[in-house]
Amino acid sequence: MISFRGYPSETYEVVTDDGYILSINRIPHGKRNNWESGPRPAVFLQHGLFGSSSNWVFNMDYNSLGFILADAGYDVWLGNTRGNTWSNKHTNYTEKHQEFWLFSFDEMAKYDLPASINFVLNKTGQEKIFYVGHSEGTTMAFIAFSTMPHLAKKIKMFFALAPVATVKYLTNTALTKLAMVPEPKLKVCISEKIFVQTTEC
Repeated sequence: MISFRGYPSETYEVVTDDGYILSINRIPHGKRNNWESGPRPAVFLQHGLFGSSSNWVFNMDYNSLGFILADAGYDVWLGNTRGNTWSNKHTNYTEKHQEFWLFSFDEMAKYDLPASINFVLNKTGQEKIFYVGHSEGTTMAFIAFSTMPHLAKKIKMFFALAPVATVKYLTNTALTKLAMVPEPKLKVCISEKIFVQTTEC
């Protein structure tokens, strides 16, 4: 999808400390600013619940944050959380193993974000990056940056789009009903199934 829009595209795999293999997409520059030399400020975009890195580049280039930032001179990195379409591998398990699905926001914050952010820093040689999270991507960041100050120090600025810290005031009917399902029953229904939409980067 990125290359189809005429932008340079790179894909990397990052292994977390607990063995999940995450796919990260990169748009190193925009269509019109590839001649500029020197390091570009790096920005990491983390999608929301049921999403993927594709969410940031799904629309036309003038209406997709990933492309807008690349054209504005940023080195854009698109994260994927464990278990989604592009990060469905593990060093010891497959999607068919129940152990593969035993994770929550806590593990995403504790393992996925540090692995992804440190990879971007190492690859770019920068000391700090910008972080943009949407929905679940903000929850992960709130957890990670508040419990790991050393990670928070690597963030220039954190932009929380549709931030989620609690579902107490949820107004979406479907999600409200889902939130009322007892946790054991919910785990039986969805813990071993993928129910995210697939789109290509």
